Amino acid sequence: MTDGKTTENPGKMGKTRAFLNSIGNALRKPKTDRQAEARSTRSHPLHYASVRTLDPSRLARAFLAADDGQITEQASLFEMIEEQDTHIFAELSKRHRAVTSLEWQLQPPKDANQSEIDRTTELSELLADIPRFEDALYDLTDAIGKGFTALEIEWRAGSQWTPAALHFLPQRAFQVDRDTGALMLLKDGNPEPLREWGWIVHEHRARSGYIEQSALFRVLAWTYAYKAYDIQDMQRFLEVYGQPLRLGKYEAGTSKEAKNTLLKAVRNIGHDGAGIVPKTMEIDFIEAKSAGRVDDFLSAIRYWELKQSMAILGGTLTSQADGKTSTNALGKIHEKASERIKLHDTGQIEPTATEQLIRPIALINGMFPADRCPRFKFDTDETVDIQKIVQTLGDAAALGMEIDRDWAHKATQIPKADKGAILLRAPGGDQNTQKPKEKDAKAGLSHLLAMAALANKGQETGAPEAFAARLAQLSAARERALLEKISVIARDAGGYDAALSGIADLAMNDSAFADLAEDIALGTMAAELAGRAEIGRE
Repeated sequence: MTDGKTTENPGKMGKTRAFLNSIGNALRKPKTDRQAEARSTRSHPLHYASVRTLDPSRLARAFLAADDGQITEQASLFEMIEEQDTHIFAELSKRHRAVTSLEWQLQPPKDANQSEIDRTTELSELLADIPRFEDALYDLTDAIGKGFTALEIEWRAGSQWTPAALHFLPQRAFQVDRDTGALMLLKDGNPEPLREWGWIVHEHRARSGYIEQSALFRVLAWTYAYKAYDIQDMQRFLEVYGQPLRLGKYEAGTSKEAKNTLLKAVRNIGHDGAGIVPKTMEIDFIEAKSAGRVDDFLSAIRYWELKQSMAILGGTLTSQADGKTSTNALGKIHEKASERIKLHDTGQIEPTATEQLIRPIALINGMFPADRCPRFKFDTDETVDIQKIVQTLGDAAALGMEIDRDWAHKATQIPKADKGAILLRAPGGDQNTQKPKEKDAKAGLSHLLAMAALANKGQETGAPEAFAARLAQLSAARERALLEKISVIARDAGGYDAALSGIADLAMNDSAFADLAEDIALGTMAAELAGRAEIGRE
């Protein structure tokens, strides 16, 4: 009490406010009916034939309307282009499946207590139980090409509020508000705001710009339009390829009806190989002196497809196998580029799933406060050579380096054991059951590794100590391996003589002994040369 006023604890106030907010969120329940109409392709029909001869002027008009918020025509073109261009579809599918093939998990909030960890596991199970959840993740990747994806959440009430389904709606069913930039649902042609907690709207930016301008298809549509001309020209060429020119002749003063009869006969000869004309008319066949080449059309089409691959995948190596550019070095470079693109895609999808799916489920059910919700994460860690990493970690620890165990688990991709789990141990790894000879071997190994650490840290006090420490550093790995083998022989031997015999066999057949002897010889020689040099200086 100060000046008649009560002084409240700020920390306590913050916790109280968070608790009240969580209660408020739990009391706010979403609607269980759907905002969008039932599945229908007639509300916004597609004119499939119109896209085959897509000209740049029509494309420009669609883009101009989209910039004004009317994205229906642009979205329809994007959808038809993907359906009719197999190359674009195949290249985009690589990016879609690169994301959906990854495992996913929920990460607890930072410095989570056991209760939060348990609730994160429960929330992860709720998420996995959503019908066709993997298909919904694939639907989210549709935004990679088209700029955005909208999934309507159909809620189911019960002991817990969970999504009964995640419904995909085509992009042509929406409109962008010109003033606010918000996405609006078109119902009977009228824009309607999206319900809170009722939608997952994922915006995927292939380039900077507003939602109607940042789609990858804004780039691909131009390549499709120009490629469509080449395909159309090639089809016309193939239709008349190898056929001579049919030239009909008629007398002066021939009636229009007779001319039409002659024209019909000339055309029928081209397709049916037969036709009739009056005797007063004739048809000449003129052979072409120079034949065209279909390869010219294919080269033009291939040019635009390579441009499409560059726009989608950042390269063309996975789209061509000409034996000239498919080198191992280029393959590794392209693999790295593909990995960066995958990380870019997952990095955009993860926040959307966290904020628009995980967060609503957690808040509505009162599982987490708003500032402590788990995060949705894809497993994007590359596969590692565990054997090499374990060996490196062992050598580094032997040299005295301080290594975090959590980091080691992450580096080796070996998860930490759960509480109460049966732990895997190396044979003879229990210190309480080690025999005296094993303990002596361990003690010798520890002394050797201590000398190696001394050399590594530069704590030598003189030439003999420095050379001894350096020799220990070079021979530590071989020494450790030999001592482990000798320990096993001593442990398993039935008696003293058997142990000596086993060690003798090991010395005869194991190359590690020869390697260790070579290290010692080199160290001795170096020490001798250093001593001579020291005497010479004196």
